[in-house]
Amino acid sequence: MVYNSSTAIIGPFRPQYLNERMWGKTMERIRFGTEGWRAVLADGYTFDRVRMVGRATGRWFQHTGAAAPVAVGHDTRFMGDRFAAAVADELAACGIEPRLCSGPLPTPATSYYAASNHLAGAVMLTASHNPPEWNGVKVKRAEGCSVLEEEASWIEEEANRILAGPDWQRAPERNHERFDVRDAYVKRLLEMVDTEAIAKARLTVVADVMHGAGAGFFDEALRRAGCAEVRAVRTNPDPTFEGRHPEPIGPNLEAAAALTGDPAVDIGLATDGDGDRLGMMAHGEYVDVMRAIVFVLYHLLKNRRWTGKVVRAVDVTSMVDSLCQHYGVSVVETSIGFKNLAREMIESDDIILAVEESGGFGIRGHIPDRDGSLAALVACEALAYEGKPVREVLSDIFALAGGEKWYDRVDLRLTGEEREVMRERLPELAPEQIAGQAVAEINRLDGAKYIRKDGTWVMLRLSGTEPLLRIYAEGASKQDVADLLEAGRSLALKEIGRTTP
Repeated sequence: MVYNSSTAIIGPFRPQYLNERMWGKTMERIRFGTEGWRAVLADGYTFDRVRMVGRATGRWFQHTGAAAPVAVGHDTRFMGDRFAAAVADELAACGIEPRLCSGPLPTPATSYYAASNHLAGAVMLTASHNPPEWNGVKVKRAEGCSVLEEEASWIEEEANRILAGPDWQRAPERNHERFDVRDAYVKRLLEMVDTEAIAKARLTVVADVMHGAGAGFFDEALRRAGCAEVRAVRTNPDPTFEGRHPEPIGPNLEAAAALTGDPAVDIGLATDGDGDRLGMMAHGEYVDVMRAIVFVLYHLLKNRRWTGKVVRAVDVTSMVDSLCQHYGVSVVETSIGFKNLAREMIESDDIILAVEESGGFGIRGHIPDRDGSLAALVACEALAYEGKPVREVLSDIFALAGGEKWYDRVDLRLTGEEREVMRERLPELAPEQIAGQAVAEINRLDGAKYIRKDGTWVMLRLSGTEPLLRIYAEGASKQDVADLLEAGRSLALKEIGRTTP
């Protein structure tokens, strides 16, 4: 294939090759979801397809006129180092100088390295919180955030042109310059928080890195920040993640949460497989992500006295809006996917915090992207300033936010046919009531969010990375949330013609 910037955008695309070109099976299109491209190892995620995405990414950097190198990182997933080296080869074939990590890295560390060294961007080999049989590719801009929607679409279409073409050839293997960002990254994190206050508070912290790339970064940052004791767990790299999703949510954090039942422990903090999300625990229990969000936000507004705007995804708790109203701060709502929040952070310098339901926190003054380690340090700083247990701080927050809200999420696994049915019908799905109350408003910014008269809601949205329908709910009690989730699930099952989950 002869490449130039014109054919990369408008050149002939022959989708018939997607069925004709085979490596033992019909190859499906490469699809970029909410956060990059992800697929199952040895199925959609093969060396050829990873290299094709790498080649397309190199051509995108080439098209943007990039003159600086591009960082290439990987997490602890199976054969991550070899996949990263393959991507580096393909970048080099496009005339883009790659710098390859010297070992597993959290995504935010790779992004920080690119941004702080004025590189053209970065490529991260990770499937984030997906199950262990998955891997993926995230492409980062020069600022350190994920490429925006239109840029991801450009790379996706170019990858599929390469996939459809008859003349694909791998780039030759090469040796690449290596980089190590550990000390510089942790140093930057410590500059972002009040380490004197944290050290003075003598905090005991449980740190769960879930066998991911956060080991030696997440836990080490807590130690260097001055926490009196860091009880780190699951620090050994394990590409199987004990057979669980490396996602820092309640069911996956039961053992670590139990450790926070020790009266000597002040807080428990966890991060996902590639270190960009935060999970929180205290008093022997998982603290749901919405409470973690308002815990961090409350500190930034009350104790740091930051002003400006807060950006939240459409599926984030209404308690954010209530807190912001109390402190005179405006709220910007976006569709799901941190790239959408990052756009706001890039375009405005007065964003205090950007948050999403999956545990992503983007904090002013750092890269315009989520960072689990920085969010963890800010949570420790909040405890140090408040000087009281997590449950008491949350009680103060609920008093300001108009009362306690409850949240939960369930995922409904779909077949390919069911997914297409929901994709077609969800934009028009408009029930008059949900769980016994009238629907007062439908927000279709991303999926469908059905808001009842009392402000409680249930939301249905197709996952951008997995064959799932995600169902989110916020209610006035745990039972209210359970009822909302069941109503949302029943609504979906009826649409796809299934009687059981």
